[in-house]
Amino acid sequence: MFVGGSNWFLSSSLDRRTVLKGAGSAALGLIASTCGPSSASQTSSAPAQSATAGGAEGRETVYVFNVGSKDVTLIDVANRQVRETRPLGASVRWLSNEQTYWDGARIWTYDFPNDQVQAIAIDPRQVAVTRTIGGLGKGPGHSLVVLPDKKKAAVNVAGDNLIAFLDLEHGNVDATLQTGAFP
Repeated sequence: MFVGGSNWFLSSSLDRRTVLKGAGSAALGLIASTCGPSSASQTSSAPAQSATAGGAEGRETVYVFNVGSKDVTLIDVANRQVRETRPLGASVRWLSNEQTYWDGARIWTYDFPNDQVQAIAIDPRQVAVTRTIGGLGKGPGHSLVVLPDKKKAAVNVAGDNLIAFLDLEHGNVDATLQTGAFP
């Protein structure tokens, strides 16, 4: 789960059931506006500094991405209450501690509206999609990974049996690599 605020380790007194109960069925992910250079090793924490989201300066926030309604619910960790739900306009499909999704300014993930894979960047301060790289091919997708230079990414395009390599700075496809069936 993504947590923002001055303390990036989710309190042990707030368990997943509590978060899920308050947020309904949702995809959980880790989001921060000033994440550090490495990815998290557990779902309950993320290496980062502080974040401000929705004007909640210094408050820890859990971001719950709702796939079906294409919005994001912000939960105040201290009082375990939903602060607000904001439209996102995209279904955040997968954010995993096993992959790197932070480029230093935005969270990168993917969506596949109308069965077409597109990379999307979410600005955690605005809590909004601020960049889209479309035309990647037929979906579904299963993973987008920001590469170590933080300027490039790779995303699988399972319907077309390929991996697309993206230039995040310029917003285009650098290259594709054909793979076996359904990477």
